[in-house]
Amino acid sequence: MKFVYVDESGDEGQSDVFVMAGLLIDAYRLRKHTETFDEKVMEFLAKHPGAPKELKTKAFINGTGGWREIDAKDRKAFLSEICDLAVECARVFAAAFSFAEFKKAAAAGHGHPFKASYWLGASMFLSALVQQKMQGEKRNKGLTVLICDDNKMEMANLSDGLYEGDPWFDPIFQKKKRGKKNGWAARTEEDRFDHIVNTAFAVKSHHSSLIQVADAVSYIYRRHLELKSQAEAWQGEQAYYAELAAKLDSKRARLGRTPSGQCIDFYQAARHKEWAL
Repeated sequence: MKFVYVDESGDEGQSDVFVMAGLLIDAYRLRKHTETFDEKVMEFLAKHPGAPKELKTKAFINGTGGWREIDAKDRKAFLSEICDLAVECARVFAAAFSFAEFKKAAAAGHGHPFKASYWLGASMFLSALVQQKMQGEKRNKGLTVLICDDNKMEMANLSDGLYEGDPWFDPIFQKKKRGKKNGWAARTEEDRFDHIVNTAFAVKSHHSSLIQVADAVSYIYRRHLELKSQAEAWQGEQAYYAELAAKLDSKRARLGRTPSGQCIDFYQAARHKEWAL
């Protein structure tokens, strides 16, 4: 069995970038890695004068509130260390949208089965990508469980999407036909999302260090993309996030070759222009 811890970063009022990231960890190593992250996160939180319950990456890395009492070099070093640990123990799944392009793609049709919800669009893409990669794993035992930072408005919709298995998502995880150079095997109702538990689970972020790490990964990618068109808030910021994003990309699952279809057209249109699916 495997677990994917999912969180997101981005708001239309702040920038044009929305990122959702998931960290896939094998159940056999989950306790060990959870203990490692728990220790690191709790140790760092203890340095905050107000002793917050959870780690919010945007707040601590930008020195918001009591975080300004912690030296900027220490905050940057901590985020780099968390990034290194994530790369060491997990496989990274992520999606990055432009809010503007997502709206255009949603309005253009493409037959998408979800309403114009970037949260649901991203979480279903991650789910389909996990399905694609897990069905190709040799000796893959057990299903994959999605655990998300609680989103009361969308969690039920995600569970419905996994359970119903709309064929619209088939192009992401269709398999090549054996002996057919350009042929793709049809999916059936039974094998859609059959490597994922057909409901998603929610957890409060301060109850899970791995959700907080997923928040960090999401923010790293988000800020990296924002800095493609924004000025730096501090000298060296662009290079700092580019380095972290490159580390994460070394473990990020990519879409790869797929058959054409409305699903692929939609996600290619909705993605941030600096993001490769």
